[in-house]
Amino acid sequence: MRKQVRYERNDINAVFKKTPVFFNREQPVKILNISKQGIAICSNQALKKNHHLKLTLYFIKGDSFFLDGQVVHSFNKPADSDDEFVELFLEGTASPTPLPYKYGIHFEQHYPQFRDYLIESGCKNGFEVQQRGFYQRQSRYR
Repeated sequence: MRKQVRYERNDINAVFKKTPVFFNREQPVKILNISKQGIAICSNQALKKNHHLKLTLYFIKGDSFFLDGQVVHSFNKPADSDDEFVELFLEGTASPTPLPYKYGIHFEQHYPQFRDYLIESGCKNGFEVQQRGFYQRQSRYR
């Protein structure tokens, strides 16, 4: 049973770098859901369980957070399933990039400022992901 509330957010962009950093290249990802202790993502990079990452989260309001994470779950998708996509903007044009891999990432440390910001900024536009798999709008007044 999941102990943390996870939120579906569309106001955060994310990238990661593999560690140890050999090529020091950021890879865009799509956030499926996020909590104060971890994040579920789609990526175009194949990663192994226990792989360490450096994540950067960019909030639309302009704030960003740099977090260390570790792959704890890998979700295999069937070959005939629809991939998630992310739009990459290069030289003024958008090109869709498929993201066939899904991962669960656990943040390696507690980040109090990130935790507080995630909760406060999500009061109006976050969605709580329920344990049964359906979504319910997060409300301040329950």
